[in-house]
Amino acid sequence: MTKKHISAADLSWRIVEEFSDPRSRNSRISIAVVPDDGYGWRVIVGNRVRRLLTSSDEIQRRLRMVYALRA
Repeated sequence: MTKKHISAADLSWRIVEEFSDPRSRNSRISIAVVPDDGYGWRVIVGNRVRRLLTSSDEIQRRLRMVYALRA
């Protein structure tokens, strides 16, 4: 399967959409998408957010199958 090339900024927005909960009043999430030699890219989240995100690994795994970072 050919992966779609996407910028880190666009991928960040895509990930925020995955994390967002329409019922939540506080939708601020601090994340960064950085290149990773082993996986292609990795999501870094702030400490306060990390404990609230239980599905982070699953979302990254699913999106890695579709997206590759644009160089």
